[in-house]
Amino acid sequence: MDIDTMVKNLMKANRAPLNKLNASKTVLEWQRDAYRSVNTKVLEFRNQVFNMKLDSNFSNKKAISSNDSSISVSGTATAAEGIYQIEVIGLAEGAKLNSTGPIGAKAKQGLSTKLSDIGSFSGLTTLTVAGEKGTTTIEVKGADTLDSLVKSINDKSGATGVKLNYDANLDHLFFTSSNTGLAAKVSLQSQDSGLLQNVLNLGNPGAVVPGSLLTGATTFADRENAVINSSLTADQTISVSYGGAVSEFTISKTTTLGTLIKQINSSEVGKKGMSAIIDSTNHLAFTNPTDQTDPDPTKKIVITDITADSTDALIKLGIHDAGGLDSLVVTSRDYFQVSDAGLDASIKFNGVLGTYSTNSFNINGLDFTAKAVGGMQTITVTQDTDAVYDKIKTFVDKYNELIDSVNKTLDEKKYRDFPPLTDEQKADMKEDDIKKWNEKAQSGMLRSDQMISSALAGFRTSISSVITGLPSGDLKQLSQLGIVTGSYAEKGKLYIESPTQLKKMIAEKPDEVAALFTAKDSDPSSNTADGIATRLVEQADALMAKIKKKAGTISSVDTTFTIGKQTRDYDKRIYDMGVRLDALETKYYNQFTAMEKYINQMNTQSAYLAQQFGGGK
Repeated sequence: MDIDTMVKNLMKANRAPLNKLNASKTVLEWQRDAYRSVNTKVLEFRNQVFNMKLDSNFSNKKAISSNDSSISVSGTATAAEGIYQIEVIGLAEGAKLNSTGPIGAKAKQGLSTKLSDIGSFSGLTTLTVAGEKGTTTIEVKGADTLDSLVKSINDKSGATGVKLNYDANLDHLFFTSSNTGLAAKVSLQSQDSGLLQNVLNLGNPGAVVPGSLLTGATTFADRENAVINSSLTADQTISVSYGGAVSEFTISKTTTLGTLIKQINSSEVGKKGMSAIIDSTNHLAFTNPTDQTDPDPTKKIVITDITADSTDALIKLGIHDAGGLDSLVVTSRDYFQVSDAGLDASIKFNGVLGTYSTNSFNINGLDFTAKAVGGMQTITVTQDTDAVYDKIKTFVDKYNELIDSVNKTLDEKKYRDFPPLTDEQKADMKEDDIKKWNEKAQSGMLRSDQMISSALAGFRTSISSVITGLPSGDLKQLSQLGIVTGSYAEKGKLYIESPTQLKKMIAEKPDEVAALFTAKDSDPSSNTADGIATRLVEQADALMAKIKKKAGTISSVDTTFTIGKQTRDYDKRIYDMGVRLDALETKYYNQFTAMEKYINQMNTQSAYLAQQFGGGK
């Protein structure tokens, strides 16, 4: 007996109800996905039309400069229409220091040239670089290459605002500030005039500037990586004051010396010109661009632990006096200095003089970019009709896309003779045939759906109905802008019938055009006084809420939306029926196995009897 075939044929009939349940569940899932697809399209439209609720979208201004090569301009929503006069008296500039002539590296090894081969200096000194962001000090040795000097300065540019570049063709060094304006600066200080004059070739630095070096008593073998105090049980705060500025810094049990130095150098005291370093003997040191013995208190560096506990954070730093300085070795030193400061842009607007730190600035809602010093220029500001027209046209296009897409979904044909395929059916079909079948099986999932049809009707009403509550004589319908509804067959699509009329209304009645879209009343029970954009956003939100309640979202839990609950119910019924069918299949196998065994026994007995009867003849 072919038991497997017999059981399979019997179970095929019994599995028909299970296949029907699986098919019903699959159709439900297809319907869920179709709803979510509509929801995505409505959301895209809703986000676009939401911008049309904002007055600023209808307040675009067009600004024209009479000389764009001197100063360019663009208008913002806050700009007032009119004619203005502006003159660029001076441009904003950054600070800069350039070599006064070739430094000689080009004739040697370019960036690989040793500093001692470029020009004579003591061979070991410090260079303090100060910019608008802060100050840093680096050690400079004769064995250093030009490349390592450039990298050392540029590695600290985030804290100083100063960058250094070497141009091999020009054989010049260029120090520049990262910003423009009076606050921008490039200041270089060194004890060795030879570094500034002979190596960097920045000219004669002139007279010396008195200063000090304050060195701590603690040796940090790991330098920047050294943890200041890993045994701290509570964070400590130290205060550093200099030049009238006071900065505070927190030290935890994981704070490294390098972290503290970076924070100090980019703080307000760093911007005043002082800097913290790790010197060549692995000690924490502070460079003071003024004499520490100066009686002026603002010219002294004062460091204190201001945490109210028994721990003195300055001990580990080697600065453990109550005043924070007695344990420091204070060395008076003279610095040679070269520096440059930036310039503010100087502008005269309608006769009023103003200064700006950059060449891009805003005056009266107008964005200017100064390009060249020149005479008086005329700025003309008008309503930007084209920009508003483009936004309204985009709105019409997006609305039509939504209407067209959703109507196709509602009109999609339903092929009832094409149910979801079972796994057995797919096994006997080609991939192409399966694809074509599924296209028809999934067609029409939302055909004539009442919820979506009703929402589209609401959209069309919102578009076409009069907006009440606006002043008498004002625009109250889209048709007054030259925007009309298509034929009945087009199911609510919009057309800009007269672009000329629309642009005319935008130019002559900008406030009324804006109100037509943006109006909002305080009555939640009615939207008759709401603008078109306000109405459509509310309609879209309401439809999306209904779809979410019925079909959920990708992140929704099945028990929170209708189709999800129905799907879970199908899952339970499918599971229960599967258990029953498995039991039935086992029963069939047991019965046929028993039958086969009984038949075998009967055949054996029959053969025995036949043998007995045959043997008696």
